[in-house]
Amino acid sequence: MKAQIIKAVGGDFTVKVGTHTSIVKGRKKLKGDRLLVGDFVDVDFENSVIESLFPRKNMLVRPPLANIDQALITVAPVPKPDFLLIDKMLIKYFSLDITPVIIINKIDLCATELVSEICRQYKGVCDIQMISAHDTHQTATILNPILSGKFSILTGQSAVGKTSILNSLKPEIQMEIGEVSRIGRGRNTTRHSEIFVLENEALLADTPGFNALELDEFTPEDIIDNYPELHHFGKICKYNNCNHINETEADCAVKRAVKEGNMNAERYKRYTMLYNIAKEKERKKYG
Repeated sequence: MKAQIIKAVGGDFTVKVGTHTSIVKGRKKLKGDRLLVGDFVDVDFENSVIESLFPRKNMLVRPPLANIDQALITVAPVPKPDFLLIDKMLIKYFSLDITPVIIINKIDLCATELVSEICRQYKGVCDIQMISAHDTHQTATILNPILSGKFSILTGQSAVGKTSILNSLKPEIQMEIGEVSRIGRGRNTTRHSEIFVLENEALLADTPGFNALELDEFTPEDIIDNYPELHHFGKICKYNNCNHINETEADCAVKRAVKEGNMNAERYKRYTMLYNIAKEKERKKYG
């Protein structure tokens, strides 16, 4: 019977079918295929073993998760948002067919300027929501419809309140919450992969916080492909293979959109940085 792995501890896997969960083992023949939280598997419930693994639609290496529908990129006034990191996360999730949603947490502490800046840079790129995880009613009201029927992950810098959001949506678990260090960085408190079952068939996993993300596997073309604004304006560029950097504004619709204020200039500047980094890595790789 088809089931989904929602927790893995050692060789024990908790699998879910509907509202029913069971702890099962993986057959030895599956050792070549590492089973991940989020995997869909065929389970022999009579013998409590996983027989086979269904194909994945996507997977993350850190943390090891599979078949993710949605990523809640969480930001907050403290620690200060890293916009380059957000851009890298968006590229990563778009490339994996994971729908990103930016969650501005701790809005009770937020200056209006921060909310305005995030909305200014990412409006039209992805959905943006604002919450305060300490307000459980507000958090549930805003996030439950977004999470309904999907497997979502909470992701972002350490100490932005990802675990607090999970605790707010699932009060009975009360996972450990990290703090911001004296240098303004969060201390990571999420150390394992586990999916929590919420209302309306929603599945949610917290992920370890991080303050850096590399895109070493991405080519210059991958960078272009995962910027939605470039697709939108790139359709009317003079050249089909335009990289939206070296061409003139007369020929490049993207550069023209930046000049006219129709595309965020800061986000465009970060795009050119990431594109050139990928181009340089490609040059060194192939000589």
